[in-house]
Amino acid sequence: MNRLNLRLLAAFGGVLIVTLLIMWVTLLLVLRARPVDTDTDVLELAATWAEVRAGFPDTPEQNTRNNLAEYLSTLVAYLEDQAATRDVRIMVFQGADCVLWDSERSDSYSLRGNIERDSFLTTSEATLRSFFHGEFQDENTDTSWLYAGQPIATPLAVSAIIIRSVDAECNNQQRLTPPDLVVAKPFPEQTLRAVLETYEGSGLLLALIQAVLIGMFFALIVSFWIFRWISRPLSNLAHAATQLAHGDFSTRAPVQGPDETRLVASSFNTMAARVELSQQAQRDFLANVSHDLRTPLTSIQGFAQAITEGVAEGESARQASTIIYNEAGRLSRLVNDLLDLARIQAGRIDMMRQVVELSRLLTNVGDSLMIKARERDVEMEISVAQLPRIAGDGDRLAQVFTNLVDNAIKHTPAGGKVHLRASLDEHGGVLIEIEDTGEGIPEDDLPRIFERFYQVDKSRARRSGTGLGLAIAQEIIQAHGGHIWAESEYGQGARFNVWLPQPTHDPGETVVRQRE
Repeated sequence: MNRLNLRLLAAFGGVLIVTLLIMWVTLLLVLRARPVDTDTDVLELAATWAEVRAGFPDTPEQNTRNNLAEYLSTLVAYLEDQAATRDVRIMVFQGADCVLWDSERSDSYSLRGNIERDSFLTTSEATLRSFFHGEFQDENTDTSWLYAGQPIATPLAVSAIIIRSVDAECNNQQRLTPPDLVVAKPFPEQTLRAVLETYEGSGLLLALIQAVLIGMFFALIVSFWIFRWISRPLSNLAHAATQLAHGDFSTRAPVQGPDETRLVASSFNTMAARVELSQQAQRDFLANVSHDLRTPLTSIQGFAQAITEGVAEGESARQASTIIYNEAGRLSRLVNDLLDLARIQAGRIDMMRQVVELSRLLTNVGDSLMIKARERDVEMEISVAQLPRIAGDGDRLAQVFTNLVDNAIKHTPAGGKVHLRASLDEHGGVLIEIEDTGEGIPEDDLPRIFERFYQVDKSRARRSGTGLGLAIAQEIIQAHGGHIWAESEYGQGARFNVWLPQPTHDPGETVVRQRE
């Protein structure tokens, strides 16, 4: 497993653990927000009540005042002891709000709000059938209490003694109904620990833990497969990039994995293919330049030596001088192309912006090449409409159109035709077309003919040049805000199209501008 897989797996594991923790905390908080289940607590209070009631001291045989007072003291002491021992609150109240005795307080008092008597037990035990339960708020301590109780109708003497110990308001209520004995405890809070203890006992907590572990196991298996699905194409792409950086331009990355990595791999392969073609074109360019430099230099050196040594005299010397002049011109053109290439590679072309009569420029280009066309027995047709003046570099534009027309003538066999047409198009621009009836451009070469250093096969190139003419032409046309493209069907000739934007106003006077 590579480091990318490990990092992805660690990241996924961390996200999974955090997600599970969030789910657990959310679940616990939701369970905590649910109402507290008090059934068990009420049953415990009822059982405590029964135990307390069963331990009541025996009533005196003679219901005299002294005996009843002594019995009441014994009963109160017993209830206080039971409350402290069992950690509960024992109360005796009358009606709905009159508290006769409270283990938490020494005086009798009235509750704010009534204590509702909700019967709750469905048990078959006879001792529990008449129990009631509920909740009340102790405003002195601002706490809630859960209680369970039952009326104590016997012994009657106890009721009478307790009744005599309260105020007149309670007396009026107590003569109507028997008092109630209530056992209470603080209302249980819904805590996380209580929730965990509740569901731990039911087995749900263990089931959740098991489900999480099983889910994590299968999630890790699936994630490992996903990581390999994602990381393997990336690793292959990184390996291919390394090979490309080391000079292996034929390397390609497998197109596999998700759509995003497939797109990256396809883009990388396209880039690698273009780099490989560019390297091949540069190698071809260097070979062509070396040949084109060596041939004229050899001719110049040889004929110059012949003139110097006196071997060439008279007419021979004149011919040698002519050859030297022509070869020097050829070298000059090659050097100029190389200089233009250097400017293109540097991203800097100087343009002289001036008023250009495009119709006259195209007509002059056609007329200047008419003689060459006749020499090659090629028919030249010029159809140039009246075009608006534009602001541009006339010399550079003449260079472009001369190059295009000259190429069309060179690649048109004897008896063929070359058409030079220019007109306004419906898109608000000027369209110039140079079309020939030559052999055309192969389909595989057509998309690349404007690449730097690129040459079509020798049958198309005839006398091999530098492969820079069309690349330079494209840069010049783009510098004028236009674009150039070629159309061809192999064996049916070729057509080069140049589109230049139509000016929105008269260009006026000459303007000099430098294009960065």
